[in-house]
Amino acid sequence: MADNCRHSDILFWKKSILWLLILLATSYHPIGIAENTGVFQYQNDGESYPYSVKQTGDNYTFEFEKNPGKEGKKLKAAAHVLQSVYGDASINPTYSETFMKENAQCFVFDANFYSYRACFLPNDYSPVNRDRFWGFVTQLPNAMWLVTRNLLPALLGLGLFFYLL
Repeated sequence: MADNCRHSDILFWKKSILWLLILLATSYHPIGIAENTGVFQYQNDGESYPYSVKQTGDNYTFEFEKNPGKEGKKLKAAAHVLQSVYGDASINPTYSETFMKENAQCFVFDANFYSYRACFLPNDYSPVNRDRFWGFVTQLPNAMWLVTRNLLPALLGLGLFFYLL
């Protein structure tokens, strides 16, 4: 009788753990998917710089009505654009690398689960508005995202499989 009771307790706990894992897996909500478009304000040194954001495929294109200034101020503005569009509080406000992509100067900003790119488009083909500040931003998953969204659930599933056997 005691052996039968112990066996039913073990089955109860196995089922409880299984349902808990299913609940955790289905309720997981990735960070950084709340993209926003529209008109925003960037404040710096007492001045206001309005800008608009539109979705263009996987990217979000931004255009400032007034240029914030030199490259350092543009980078602060780009970090604000990333924060406005993606709403990820873990975005590092300083860039980690820079590169050129199809005549656009791109800067990479790191965060916990994603890397973000802000690319400044040149004004070569706009002779009327040479002082225009515009570009696009992109969100890319990084190694931590890969571990938490793919490898960790696979390891948990494999461990649960062997645990239940």
